[in-house]
Amino acid sequence: MEFVLNGKRKTYTGNPDRLLLHYLREEEGIISPKNGCSPQASCGCCVVELNRRAVLACAITMSKVAGGEVTTMEGVPQRTQDVFAKAFLAKGGVQCGFCIPGIVMQSKVLLDKNPQPTREEISKALTPHLCRCTGYKKILDSIEYAAETLREGGELPAPNGRANIGERRTKYDSYDAVLGRRPYVDDLRIEGMVYGALKFSDHP
Repeated sequence: MEFVLNGKRKTYTGNPDRLLLHYLREEEGIISPKNGCSPQASCGCCVVELNRRAVLACAITMSKVAGGEVTTMEGVPQRTQDVFAKAFLAKGGVQCGFCIPGIVMQSKVLLDKNPQPTREEISKALTPHLCRCTGYKKILDSIEYAAETLREGGELPAPNGRANIGERRTKYDSYDAVLGRRPYVDDLRIEGMVYGALKFSDHP
């Protein structure tokens, strides 16, 4: 079977029942879709775009990708990535960051169809996402801010990396987290690695 991944044509000859999420992470080395609950499809961390729809990659088999077009964060236009990352930092919409790349992909698909969604429409689009960081209020603020910037063609200022006492500072080292670039434990790969597991000290 053939399909397009982030603008590049791919040929897949493996198991048609293999999950798209596992293919992306294990074969392509794409870490922006996170594996939070695979294959339960209940957390939303693995959202990617398939044929201009937001889908849960842990619930899509490779057989359903045939002839289609898949876009992950890595294939999103650079300006769009930058706007989302800066908007989430500016509005405080990112905490640990694990769930945010999936939320950004969901939001990107929404804004492609509806550049000026209401707050209620944004909230409804986020229904598949389990995380409730910030109570979603700052996440909604972030998406609204990104939508306005993308719609009006403006630019967002670079994150404030320094602040004095009493001044607000953007969350440390979270630009890459918003875009799924910051590696978590399950994203780490060492050359020649067959399998990896956490080893805790036997003696604290």
